[in-house]
Amino acid sequence: MIYRLNSHYFVRPLSASDIQGAYPSWFNDQEVCRYNSHGKLFQSTPALESYIANISTRGDLVWAICHKEDGHIGNISLQAINWINRSAEFAIIMGEQAHWGKGAAKLASQRIIEHGFSKLNLNRIFCGTAETNKPMQKLAKKLGMIEEGRRRQHLFLEDNYVDLIEFGLLKQDHLNDRNL
Repeated sequence: MIYRLNSHYFVRPLSASDIQGAYPSWFNDQEVCRYNSHGKLFQSTPALESYIANISTRGDLVWAICHKEDGHIGNISLQAINWINRSAEFAIIMGEQAHWGKGAAKLASQRIIEHGFSKLNLNRIFCGTAETNKPMQKLAKKLGMIEEGRRRQHLFLEDNYVDLIEFGLLKQDHLNDRNL
């Protein structure tokens, strides 16, 4: 399965062969992992291999974000899918900094959210991000997500405790936004 996002970008399932590229280095890059927990404990290649091998067992949907010339540049996922409550957590990491701010994150996010609502029949997609992560907050709002709450001093980042801001998007709101 490949979803073309535009003439430059596409998404596809994350695969074991992605370990051979730059993918493992993203989780050891402190700038890439500035706002998530991946960079706190360095990731080994066997740990990433195990992660990829067990994606379907966990019930997560993880796609590689790819550029037609540069290859695998990031990952996007719907994780912790709850089939009873029809909800999932949205997560994204753009590992290749040359593609930051180029629109790939937004395109891939729109595609996985559409997939979550139309193909997986989810009712709610949510995410949380650090109050200091302005790019992720901007992306969540562009996707139509609404700020739903805050967990005070929930994250320890860069020698400080910061709040976690929670965002959510309901299927009905997504459908209404598409029909405008």
